[in-house]
Amino acid sequence: MSFHLKLKDEQGFTLLEIIAVFFLIALLYALVGSSVWNRLDQGRVKATQAQMAIFRNCLDDYRLDFGVYPSTEEGLRALWQAPVGTENRWHGPYINGAIPKDPWGTPYVYRNPGEKSHDRYDLYSLGADRKEGGSGINADLYLWREEFDEAEGIMEP
Repeated sequence: MSFHLKLKDEQGFTLLEIIAVFFLIALLYALVGSSVWNRLDQGRVKATQAQMAIFRNCLDDYRLDFGVYPSTEEGLRALWQAPVGTENRWHGPYINGAIPKDPWGTPYVYRNPGEKSHDRYDLYSLGADRKEGGSGINADLYLWREEFDEAEGIMEP
């Protein structure tokens, strides 16, 4: 008993079949990909807001020891390294490790006295475009705006 397999002449995929597969992949990416990227952007915004909330608490702890917030020159670095001449009053570190950059890889902007909040310090991220201003995902994310909106009962999305 012998087994003989007959193989047909197989020529592979046609150009039309290959184009159809690429079209389906592109269609799936267009439908699903944009929502995935939007979710990633939303996650970065939420992470930025969470980091700034942590900085706010650390800055408040610093203020309890010194009576004032760090100057612009001292910056957020004063939360984990004592500014020169303040070692005897500094009870830090107020934050674990070095100050992280925002989720887009840019240092946070800290100013005291603030230019935008007027009565406090400014603390913000430059957003995805890493430049002042912008809208949407490129908008700057301000700690003071978030605090103002909470005080007014307004919750931004």
